[in-house]
Amino acid sequence: MAYPTKRNSTAISGETSITVQATLIAFGLAAPFATYAIAVSSFDQDIKVALLVGMSVVYLAICVWTFVQLRQTRNAEAAIETDRGSMSDLDQKLLALEDAREFFGSSLKPADMFRLVANRVNEIVPASVSMLLTKDSETGMLKVAHAFGAKAAQFEGKFISADESLAGLGLLSGEMETTGELEGDAKQFEAGSLDGFGSSAVLPLSHEGDTFAVFQIFFAGSEALTEDTRDKLFAINTRISPLFLGSMAFERSLSNALTDPLTRLPNERAFHMVLENQLAESQRFRDERPLTVMAIDIKNFDEMNRDFGHAAGDRVLSFAAEKIASQLRKMDFLARSMNDEFMIVLPKASERTAAEITGRIQSCFALAPMKINDEDEVKLWLNFGFSTFWKDGETSQDLIQSAVTKKQMAKMEDPGNVVMFPKEYVN
Repeated sequence: MAYPTKRNSTAISGETSITVQATLIAFGLAAPFATYAIAVSSFDQDIKVALLVGMSVVYLAICVWTFVQLRQTRNAEAAIETDRGSMSDLDQKLLALEDAREFFGSSLKPADMFRLVANRVNEIVPASVSMLLTKDSETGMLKVAHAFGAKAAQFEGKFISADESLAGLGLLSGEMETTGELEGDAKQFEAGSLDGFGSSAVLPLSHEGDTFAVFQIFFAGSEALTEDTRDKLFAINTRISPLFLGSMAFERSLSNALTDPLTRLPNERAFHMVLENQLAESQRFRDERPLTVMAIDIKNFDEMNRDFGHAAGDRVLSFAAEKIASQLRKMDFLARSMNDEFMIVLPKASERTAAEITGRIQSCFALAPMKINDEDEVKLWLNFGFSTFWKDGETSQDLIQSAVTKKQMAKMEDPGNVVMFPKEYVN
């Protein structure tokens, strides 16, 4: 069964319209100058009249040509609209998927794109639940990145075997897979999760022969997978791969732009975005919603870089990032600023809360030395400074500057040291 592709009538009429407009504008600009040039020229009166008459004839010809072009364009658009009106309901819905690709391009995140596609697909082949699965690089398993429909919450975030599931088969083969037997998939999810489902289809999402994800659909009964349904699923499959490829590329580029490549923490740009957002909330609710900004750096970090090398310094930064993050609340936002400096947004945190968090971080580092090499370990000490909304400033710049200044003051008052001792002593 063949399904039509979209004909871009807007582009056709747009090109014609631009050509007509450009011609009229060019002649409109040139005519006054040409008329003036003829009037002041030394030509005989008869020649001047002939030239002006010639210009009038040319203008009339352009007007006739413009009328013909516009009429042809209107006729073409009317014919295309007639064709569209004669499309079946299925053709219209498939066309909507291509419209989504053209309109949204790569401007939607995968979660938003998935919801859009799942809704459109459900209109064509009513399904109980739809899932988007991607392969986890660390475990090699498939992760249900997003789910839509009945029991969606039971599936989202779950990991399943890539070797023993229909989704894994589709990922490996790169071809659409269907089944009316769900025993294999039922073993991958919690008991009872697939109760009420009778069949499934997996649509591989591929680019240049490489399958980067799969779109799986579960149906209420095995009778749902008719030949007509398979034809529809095949038509859907050819249209949704570019949609997800664009949205995933958009998310990766956005993530890379906001992530520190060494520590994998958000970077300074991301920190400013989050701070501005949280600050707007605190300014709105004032005393009811405190906010604290914390600045941290590692004491004697330059000496460690010099004594142990930059590779060890990179490990120190990653170690520090991990330990600091382990002592924060879920709502807190940790970012790497520059060099050995870290910045934290502490929403709903007063000075007292910030002091408690600082104490937890200090205790964590005091109890967790870092292994520098096979023989030596070090305890890291940190410099802290924090500022609270309203008391230390009401703008992001004021709060950041105050936190950094307090950190520098603490560093001057207590320079501290990196304490190094044999591994045996630590144990």
